[in-house]
Amino acid sequence: MKKIISGLLILLAVSQLSAQTDKAPAYPLITHDPYFSIWSTSDSLAGAPTTHWTGTVQSLTGFIKTDGIVYRFMGKSSPRFATVVPASDETNYDADYTEEPPGNDWMTENYNAAKWKKGKAPFSDNDAGKGTSWKTKDIWIRRTFNLNTLPSEKLFLKIQHDDNAEVYLNGEQIYAHTGWLSRLNYIPLDEKLRSKLKKGKNVLALHVANTAGGAWADLGLAMQTIPNEKEVLLARQENIIVNATQTIYDFTAGKIKLKVTFTSPLLLNDLQLLSTPISYITAQVQSTDGADHKVQVYLGASTDIATNTPLEEVKADKYSAGKLAILKAGTKAQPVLQKKGDDVRIDWGYLYVATPAASRPVQYITKADEALSSFIANKFTSGASEGKSLSLNTVLSFDKTGSLPKEQVVLIGYDDLYSVQYFNQNLKAWWKEKGAKTFEEELSKAADNYQATIQKCTAFNKELHEKAVKAGGETYAQLCEIAYRQSIAAHKLLKSPGGDILFLSKENFSNGCINTVDLTYPSAPLFLAYNPDLMKGMMNGIFYYSESGKYTKPFAAHDLGTYPLANGQVYDEDMPVEESGNMLILAGAIAKAEGNASYAKKHWKTLSTWAGYLLKEGFDPANQLCT
Repeated sequence: MKKIISGLLILLAVSQLSAQTDKAPAYPLITHDPYFSIWSTSDSLAGAPTTHWTGTVQSLTGFIKTDGIVYRFMGKSSPRFATVVPASDETNYDADYTEEPPGNDWMTENYNAAKWKKGKAPFSDNDAGKGTSWKTKDIWIRRTFNLNTLPSEKLFLKIQHDDNAEVYLNGEQIYAHTGWLSRLNYIPLDEKLRSKLKKGKNVLALHVANTAGGAWADLGLAMQTIPNEKEVLLARQENIIVNATQTIYDFTAGKIKLKVTFTSPLLLNDLQLLSTPISYITAQVQSTDGADHKVQVYLGASTDIATNTPLEEVKADKYSAGKLAILKAGTKAQPVLQKKGDDVRIDWGYLYVATPAASRPVQYITKADEALSSFIANKFTSGASEGKSLSLNTVLSFDKTGSLPKEQVVLIGYDDLYSVQYFNQNLKAWWKEKGAKTFEEELSKAADNYQATIQKCTAFNKELHEKAVKAGGETYAQLCEIAYRQSIAAHKLLKSPGGDILFLSKENFSNGCINTVDLTYPSAPLFLAYNPDLMKGMMNGIFYYSESGKYTKPFAAHDLGTYPLANGQVYDEDMPVEESGNMLILAGAIAKAEGNASYAKKHWKTLSTWAGYLLKEGFDPANQLCT
């Protein structure tokens, strides 16, 4: 079923792009790897908060101040929530539960649950988790809590369940859903339900029926806080251009033209540059009336970019290194390679925002809800260095902006320290093999090479577009440009302990597998065309898995684990014919691309084993899963 759904999603995406070739389902802004991947999900850059590819908000915000008037051009304030009753992402709270059908009044305030068990949230089938094991079909949970003050704003149920759920507050049903929620969701509650809360004792009651697959039960309550942007106008977006390595926006804000360019220099013929997780955000301004104007451009980056959830505590710093002014943030816990899965974001390593000090930028750190007001009031002082959801703020000044364009650049980067665990050995990213000793030095190198890198990207953008137009027309070219960064940023480039190149994919929004062979196969044409070594990097791990004796079946593995842990196949259903056929065809494709069969020869024994399996079983594969 996973493979069928994945195929349908791909067809849906292509059909959407084909139907509106001037618009994309999402626009790439910062794209480097499965964890450092930030997108705009609106045709207007200011139409929605920017997000990680999983849909979780990772906020980049942009404002421009022209002659004292503030306009928003990037991002949109996302709703923020204040905890009323914490869910398990904040605390492993205690609750009463039973897996045996209770009486019909089990959800009422005064029900006697003395005979129920006691456990800690979350309740799930995940034995490695910190909560309570639940592996039966049904669970009933009662959670008692006390309130000293009642929430003053709109109330939300905060819940994650797998599968069907019903929730009661002080005996009255407030929620019912058939199906599952794979993450904690905020569900708005009717205003009259807020009146069901009272000072003192309250009861949340939850029933979850697990119909198939995983099991999960967790809930809390929160109230929404609305940011105040009444003093801000909206910049008018005039145009958007997406090419292979850049997304370019044009705006008008009063009497100023603003061009904002996001460049992720993913050049496949330069592995060092490809692997280096640093993007450029360029702001260019000029007046429309020929007169001089005072202009300030604000760029904000949320520390949520360095967390799995916004509730994680972070620490931020402001400092200088070499010729750069730098902001840096990361979680306090730094759980390196301790999380795996699909709908998961990195919460180790450090986010960096840097800009040349010579342009006299102003950088400061605030709470998220103080960032805009500080820019409006010109109060550029750091008010926080530790906490949750902080904002890394950079203000670029363009004095006497006239008819000639002026430009400044901000670098945004991420040092993940260790990227992937490969058969129980933690590996660093490829760029660290020959890169600078510190990330600050890597940022300085990227700043020094800015003009040269932009020229390389511009030349490649032109080359790809022209070749694609020649091959399939303008619409095809636009599809290639939209897909280029997305395809590459689904991978992480590393070097194996044995010195081989590894280019490991993440099976995004499916099951989180790493190095899935039936994802390698359809992405092959891009990498065969521009750098067959990357194609080898997608196959080397699968070959090693068999040739090391760690995988002993006579056909190719499906995957190497769950990203970022490549310790062996986790998918519970083999795909022998498809994966073996994929690997054989790709080995042949590399031979054709390179004009020799040296790569295939290196793995001839393994390829022969897989070919032998196909010869015996391939014409009648019986009941095998196949994409």
